[in-house]
Amino acid sequence: GREIAAAGLSGIVVGIPFLAFAFSIALLNREDRVGLGALVMAIAFVITGADIWIFNRIVKRRDAKRIAEAQEDPGKRLRLRISRINQAFAEAASLMDELQHDLEAQQAAREMLLAEAQRQQKLLEFNEGQAEKIRQILVGETEEVIRTERRQQWLFFTLGVLISIPIGVAINLLVP
Repeated sequence: GREIAAAGLSGIVVGIPFLAFAFSIALLNREDRVGLGALVMAIAFVITGADIWIFNRIVKRRDAKRIAEAQEDPGKRLRLRISRINQAFAEAASLMDELQHDLEAQQAAREMLLAEAQRQQKLLEFNEGQAEKIRQILVGETEEVIRTERRQQWLFFTLGVLISIPIGVAINLLVP
């Protein structure tokens, strides 16, 4: 009984700071699934600790009543102890089943995260190749634009020279 209470209280005492830490990680990096997973784990840890503590309080009250009744009859006291042992084994079996389900869920989540990481890695490699192709296209287009603008500037310069010479000669001939 005391072990369960200690486990419940330690779950609450350790879980609350862990919950605050995990929540701060989730707030700092919203896309960090590990931080979100830590937050969920912390919440589960606090809830489990609180459940164990509350369950222990209920069991203690019930057992105190039974013990008070059994104090009068040794046979009743023996049956009470056997009942408590059976309850402890049933609870242990139930907790083992829950633990097995939790482990399976964590394994599935881990596999899903690994698959997502592999998909993201492939996407990153694909995007790097695409980015290099886009850079080459942009560099090629930029060089072509520069050449075209230089040709256009030389054309305007040449036209300016060709037009200004006859206008200058005409002005010199017409103005006395």
